[in-house]
Amino acid sequence: MSGMVYLVGAGPGDPGLLTVKGLELMKKADCIIYDRLCSPELLDYARPDCECIYAGKADSHHTMPQEKINELLVEKAKRYKCVVRLKGGDPYVFGRGGEEGIYLREHGISFLVVPGVSSAIAGAAYAGIPVTHRGIATSFRVITAHRRTDSQGKNSEQEVCLDYSSMLNEEETLVFLMGLCRVEQIARGLLQAGRRADTPAAVISHATTPEQRTCVGTLENIAEMVETRGLTSPAMIVVGEVVGIRDFLNSYEKKPLFGKRYLIPKIGQEPSRLAAALREKGAMVTETLVGRITGIPARYTGKELSEVDLLIFTSANGVKYFMRNLFSSGLDVRALSDMKLVVIGEKTAEKLREYGLIADLVPQQFDGKTLAEEIRAVYTDVFHRPFAWYPTAKNAGDDLVDDLLSVCDCGRLNVYENVACQNEEPGDGELMSYDGIFFTCASSAERLFAGRTPEFLARLAAETKIYSIGPKCSSALTAMGATPLIEAAPHTYEGLLHLIN
Repeated sequence: MSGMVYLVGAGPGDPGLLTVKGLELMKKADCIIYDRLCSPELLDYARPDCECIYAGKADSHHTMPQEKINELLVEKAKRYKCVVRLKGGDPYVFGRGGEEGIYLREHGISFLVVPGVSSAIAGAAYAGIPVTHRGIATSFRVITAHRRTDSQGKNSEQEVCLDYSSMLNEEETLVFLMGLCRVEQIARGLLQAGRRADTPAAVISHATTPEQRTCVGTLENIAEMVETRGLTSPAMIVVGEVVGIRDFLNSYEKKPLFGKRYLIPKIGQEPSRLAAALREKGAMVTETLVGRITGIPARYTGKELSEVDLLIFTSANGVKYFMRNLFSSGLDVRALSDMKLVVIGEKTAEKLREYGLIADLVPQQFDGKTLAEEIRAVYTDVFHRPFAWYPTAKNAGDDLVDDLLSVCDCGRLNVYENVACQNEEPGDGELMSYDGIFFTCASSAERLFAGRTPEFLARLAAETKIYSIGPKCSSALTAMGATPLIEAAPHTYEGLLHLIN
């Protein structure tokens, strides 16, 4: 029996514009076939074992012809239970989703469409242009300006034939998609049909992403302005009086970090909370995977846990994999009822709350000596010399344990491992192009900069701001020669964000 194919609209570029239903399907998909215009961050939601296939299309170049994509959908549906066809914008707005649906039906494959946010509306809105506005525009029209292609995905000689004489209503907003290389022809066609030369026009490149650039002019000069600005595809063209109110509504391009580019080497496949916070401020963020988290199974007994006075967590992963082992041992949170829970950092405390547990102690600073002193001050009189468990990474250092031994008996539990992974890492030139690089642990610094000379790292730090979350990370960066650097205080994601406010 064949599986189900979902034609999912990924939205226009901002990963936050994916619908809730689309996100749910991304998380459970066995196979995802995605287009060029889909935000790459969305693939972070895919299961580790999900097969992800790129079927992107660009003007004059198709990675995979449409006929091959149709065949691939049928092939994967016969193999998998849940296949997601992820398409930029909305599947049925110039996305050829209708063609794919018809092909699936003809071949006996069940499918459902999950509509997406179309760039025709969202792209204009992010540029401060509403497609309708009372007293200015009572309707809008969405038009494809893209050339037709042959069966191999190559441009044919035949151009899309546009009836410009039907586009003379000044109360109608015209939105042309996929037409960057035809701005001049479109403007000329409208002028020849009778539109005023001073009709406002805008071209929006990479709409709804931090790379968004907007060029505003009139039908008379927009083509020349676009060429001067050097805009790149994907781009959309908006023609109409609504373009004139952009100055009042343009808020996205005025975000505090708009136009800034940052790099985050990360551990683990899950989307980074730090990256999300930077994007919210308008920054363009590239995440490069330098490590994966793998759990280390273990079984605990109720008797063992009853002897523990303090449970100390210094990371969300420590919480996650300790709790996983607790449950696999046939126990639940009641086994922790007699312990005091000590956590480092709000992110760790937040993870603990997901299991219905509230930390008893959250020190304001994260370093071993400060933590030991706080435990001494709060718990020594209660337990005399407490017995603690410290769930951590197998490849973490012993410095914290050494500090804790001054105030308690500490048993270290290796519940997960931070494993290096082989990914295509940015080259020296690309590293230099960022406004800043954020490091949230020492291992991410060591892996990203492995093989690079101290001389290069010193030159990089002079050109690109190096941000460190705390002393241990700063020590690793300094040892490699990546100085000067900027260290967060407090040593949290919020502390890192504060550095650039």
